Amino acid sequence: MKKSSKTTHPEIQYFGIFSNSFRKHVHLLIILGHSDARQRIRSNDEEEPSITGYIVNSINKLFRNINSPSWLKHYVVKDDPPVESEGRVGKYRQKADIIIESTVAGRPEFVFEAKRLRQQGYGVNKYIGAGGMGCFITGIYGSRYNETAMLGYVQSNSLRYWKSQVKDTIDKNKARLELRSVQQDIMVIDEISLEWTSEHDRKAIGRPVKIYHILLDCEVKEGVNGRR
Repeated sequence: MKKSSKTTHPEIQYFGIFSNSFRKHVHLLIILGHSDARQRIRSNDEEEPSITGYIVNSINKLFRNINSPSWLKHYVVKDDPPVESEGRVGKYRQKADIIIESTVAGRPEFVFEAKRLRQQGYGVNKYIGAGGMGCFITGIYGSRYNETAMLGYVQSNSLRYWKSQVKDTIDKNKARLELRSVQQDIMVIDEISLEWTSEHDRKAIGRPVKIYHILLDCEVKEGVNGRR
């Protein structure tokens, strides 16, 4: 009889292609969550985990509302969940920021990593770095899937400013980021007008990954809702 071991890690299997409806629904859930969470942000020093928590809590409020659209029953949202990956189990697992899971066969997950974007300490390098986009390119997060997403929590300047900064920095670091093609503007849902994608070879996994880039306005402005 084969001896069992607590250290045996699960087999990580490739999922396949996401449906258009799944892609649109997870985008919409992020926007709906941000719309409500936006009112809870009190400072431009708000930490990333706090903003993520606001968004996830707002999505969960939608799930619990009996008057919410019926399609919501097919989804689950997870805040800072541990991610199974090759060689890491139990307490050693790393944690993605947000995962939205569908209850359909195969339980597909859309994995989101979030980074603050603000002048004075939270520039683009953290967004594209090992703890940001690098988590997807190396396969630490989202290795089962061909699509993942970055969330940029914008705390200064404009969304357009940071879109330009992020895109230019990705292009300048294309070799390190394994960029395989020109970045593309895209509109998955009307509510996100400045979204774009970048595709990366992801040599460590053997399959490329498409990263969706979503910028969310998280800046507290003078006189808005009585803040500051």
